[in-house]
Amino acid sequence: MSLSRKQLLGAAASFGVIAAARFPGKAVATTATAVNASVVGAWSLESFVVDTAAERERPRFGPNPVGYLIYTPSGRMSATLMAAHRAKLDAPNGAGSTKEELNESLANFLSYAGRYEIRGNRVFHHVEVSVFTSLVGTTLERQFTLDGDTLTIRTLPPEIWGTSNRLVWKRTA
Repeated sequence: MSLSRKQLLGAAASFGVIAAARFPGKAVATTATAVNASVVGAWSLESFVVDTAAERERPRFGPNPVGYLIYTPSGRMSATLMAAHRAKLDAPNGAGSTKEELNESLANFLSYAGRYEIRGNRVFHHVEVSVFTSLVGTTLERQFTLDGDTLTIRTLPPEIWGTSNRLVWKRTA
């Protein structure tokens, strides 16, 4: 039976062992490398809910949020999420929008990018650029599970909105 590199790395990650195979131009893959390889790619947002014991689960950006999460093999990431229906925000500077439209549009949008690293079932997003300038220079710790083409991420303190959130992503084709 012949396994692809992706299948071999995925198997190594799921068993927590070292993949002993060599690939042309590549070093021996470790469990951490296998896990990193398994999240590499583009992910489409399926759901984004506030997930706390104190309040009932509710959608963060309404019932049909949209967004993408991208992890590159070189250790870069980018996350862009928003409500499907946001208030009007005119390009390029919003000058044609009211203050209420500006506030609502911003409240229903999140975008940041930077480096990432994975340790066990945690991914650390080292924020280098963000729509929220207070996030620049911070590290956002996330807990994740990977089940086939579904990536589930739980936010951990420090929180952007002060609550825990659960985001479900599907690998894009």
